[in-house]
This record gives sequence, C-alpha cells and structure tokens, in this order.
Amino acid sequence: MKKIRQTILIFLCLCIFSPLLSADDTTSTTPDPYTKDEFPQFMKDARRAEIITFGAMPFVTLNTTLGYSFVRYSKHNFSSEYVPNPFAKTSDSNGFTEDEQKTILLTSIGISIGIGLTDLIVNILRRNVVQHKKHKDDTAPIMIRPIEQDKDATQIQLPPPDKINIPESKSNSDSKNTFEGNFTGE
Repeated sequence: MKKIRQTILIFLCLCIFSPLLSADDTTSTTPDPYTKDEFPQFMKDARRAEIITFGAMPFVTLNTTLGYSFVRYSKHNFSSEYVPNPFAKTSDSNGFTEDEQKTILLTSIGISIGIGLTDLIVNILRRNVVQHKKHKDDTAPIMIRPIEQDKDATQIQLPPPDKINIPESKSNSDSKNTFEGNFTGE
C-alpha cells in the first residue's frame, strides 16, 4: 500500500512539474500588439456599443433622476416636501420609494442601451454606405465623351510651339526637340 502511494505521488509530481521543465525561457514579457485583422468587425462594433452604453449610464441616470424629480415636484403642486435635490446624501432625504428608484434605474438602463444601439446602427449603416460607394466606383463603367458633346467643357488652345519660351540648357539639348515635338504632333 505504501509503494502504491509513493508511485501515485511520484506520478503526480511528474505530471505537475514536467510542463514547467519544458517551458520557454524567454525573457521578454511584452505582449505583441494587436493586428488590424485580429478581431472580426462585429466584435469591434459590439465592444464599441458596450463602451458607449456603460459610458452613458452615469449621465443618463443623473438626467433621469433630475427629470423624474421635477415631474414629481410639479405633480405635487410644487410642494416644498418634493423639492428636487440631486445632491442628497441618502435616498431617504430625496423621498424616493423603492419602486421609484427601480423605475429610475430601469429607465436609465433602457435609455443607455438605446444610445448604444443607435450608435451601433449608425456605424454599421455608415460603413455599408462607404463600402457601397467604393464598390460602385470600382465597378462603374468609365464613360468617355468627346469634348464636342459636352456643353460645359471648354477647350484650351495651346500656343504655337514657336511662341513657347523654353530655357536653354547646356547639358540637355534633346529635351527641347522632344518638348516641341509634343506640340507639333511629331
């Protein structure tokens, strides 16, 4: 029985410590930066919507609380017992019941989710429009119209080659001939 325990203990030790012995001995612990294609686009969009939803939550909750407080204050004929106080130290001093607090919280969560989903939809539509325009530009046929058929086009007359001032260069006399040849049609 004692030998079986020792064998099991040795086997467990080998199972636990053998991966550590073959571990890579790299000294750099700096992670590789993310590549552009590491995450699919829907994950990037979902993460952006999540950040906007949770980022909007505190501001939406404050505005929802203030809005609810003013509505409650006006419903009770502007009584001094219902004066809105956003800086109250406890919720009891505001006088919100537990149901009112749940209503405020659920309303602000719903509005925050709506803001996040709106941003998500706008970004997806914007990306689709850009992709559609790019695809349309890439696949559209090129239309060449003669200048005579275009009413808005103006034709610029080139001066005759003898009226063009070309600075003389000592090293390149062939460039003058080539340049003049372009205007004469040679």
